[in-house]
Amino acid sequence: MSKLLRDISLEVKKAVKMELASVNESLSSWCIKMDTINATLEILTEKVKDLEKKNMYLTNQNTHLELKVNAMEQQIRNMEQKQLDNVLEITGIPENKDENLEKLSSKLASKLKVEKRQASMVKRLKGRDGKEGVIQVVLQQKEQVDQWIRAARTETIALEDITPNAPNPEVAKRRVLLRRALTKANKTLLWQAKQTLKETYKYIWFQGGKVLARKFDNDKPVIIRSSCDIDKLSSQKYR
Repeated sequence: MSKLLRDISLEVKKAVKMELASVNESLSSWCIKMDTINATLEILTEKVKDLEKKNMYLTNQNTHLELKVNAMEQQIRNMEQKQLDNVLEITGIPENKDENLEKLSSKLASKLKVEKRQASMVKRLKGRDGKEGVIQVVLQQKEQVDQWIRAARTETIALEDITPNAPNPEVAKRRVLLRRALTKANKTLLWQAKQTLKETYKYIWFQGGKVLARKFDNDKPVIIRSSCDIDKLSSQKYR
């Protein structure tokens, strides 16, 4: 009986040893696999970090380039507007095939009590979508533009005051308006600002080559350089 128990015990030990050896072998294999996985993860982690750095660099470069392009575009817009510093626009005068623009501007100058000889060139721009084109008056100095505009604010000029060629009495009573000549980009920006901010900003105007906005009388004017600035100012009213 004792011999039988010893034999059984030996067989059990042998079986356990074999099983443990198999388990150890499996564990060893799994350890190797885990080491390989960990090494791969470390490599991938480093690659991800490297890609994140490159992405951050490219993002910063892109932002820098955008700012540079925006600055260049702003410079070009400023240069284009500067070329119009001494140009005045007159609206409210219907186009006539026999019109004498120099004579019209001379009569207007007389009504405004400004020097007629300040105008060095007068031309009519072509209108769009069937609308009448504005008349541009090129003055000798940019300060003279403000002089004409200030005079027009104190003196109401009707079409019949400067031309007898009004198509009908109603049009003859139409008011002739003066304004500073703007580039297409600045006209669009000023119009967008007025449409978007008219409920929250008391004053929106163009001066010194810039679109300006003021919420209250004593506020410092805010410069509007782009549609993004308009969106920012518009979003502030909800805060």
